[in-house]
Amino acid sequence: MKRKIFTAFILIMAGMLSLALRKPHEFTRNSMAMNTIIRMTVYDNENVLDESFALLDELDRKLSMYNPSSDLSRINSASGVEAVSVDARTVEAVNDSVRLNKITGGVFNPLIGAVTRLWKINKADGTLPSTESLDAAVKLSDMNNLVVSDGKIFLKEKGCVLDLGGIAKGYSSSAIAKFMKERGVKSAIIDLGGNIHTVGSKPDGTEWRIGIRNPLEPFGTPVLAVKVADKAVITSGNYERFKTVDGKKYSHFFDPSTGQSVMSELLSVSVITSDGSLADGLATAFMIMGVEKSLDVLRNMQDPPGVVFITQSEIIATSNLKDDLVKFSASVTLAEVP
Repeated sequence: MKRKIFTAFILIMAGMLSLALRKPHEFTRNSMAMNTIIRMTVYDNENVLDESFALLDELDRKLSMYNPSSDLSRINSASGVEAVSVDARTVEAVNDSVRLNKITGGVFNPLIGAVTRLWKINKADGTLPSTESLDAAVKLSDMNNLVVSDGKIFLKEKGCVLDLGGIAKGYSSSAIAKFMKERGVKSAIIDLGGNIHTVGSKPDGTEWRIGIRNPLEPFGTPVLAVKVADKAVITSGNYERFKTVDGKKYSHFFDPSTGQSVMSELLSVSVITSDGSLADGLATAFMIMGVEKSLDVLRNMQDPPGVVFITQSEIIATSNLKDDLVKFSASVTLAEVP
């Protein structure tokens, strides 16, 4: 009897050791959505990929300005006419944008769509919007024109355009990460066109290392990396989307108070936090605000995210990232935040 118990014990221990030493199976899939390349990798749960991509397609159909049947398009088509009933996720994303508007003192503005359409950044047509047209679009960007109530969204003024491009990928990455966790995923990485969201840690229990590229390098060489687990690393920069008119570059970041394109020595902003909407929205707003005003916003937040600013001349990281930075060749200046 004792021999049988001992043998069973040995078999159990051997099984447990084998399980512990087994290399997790990695499953990766690529696709296109939200006008960008999507890549998701999960470990030991391949089936969740189908559901995750289906969720992303669903969110894209709700939040896209370019799909005429999306919630966003229906809201914009009914501006100045009536409130539109929308999906709960759309309401959540809009409420996230309102929250970011308040955090940034109005710099992040989901009603910037009227301005965005005038600039036509993706079209190399050699033209700029007139001052008169921008003045009219800025008036339509007044946040008082946005009403969210009882699952309905109403834009008070005809011509208002709700544009969630500043948070759509971040919001979607958090939604997918939450969904994966509910399906039992312990380790995954979601890449929405360079906007990264990690689920848990790496399969071996160590933190993910997410590289932040040097905007001045043509092939996107990482200048440093951040160690993260269960967090998003979302970057905005002025080096990929812009238009050139008469030799001058105009970025896709717009000051909502003037409607003008903002192009400065700030090349990129990376925000690190578990809230994808917050990361995406702050990265967008900080590109408009510049380093010092952005740091003021962070210092007024109760639990500020980590941020890396890359300018023409230096790299600045917030002090709450000091233990998570993996430096390569460049020096990094730490800026104090609470």
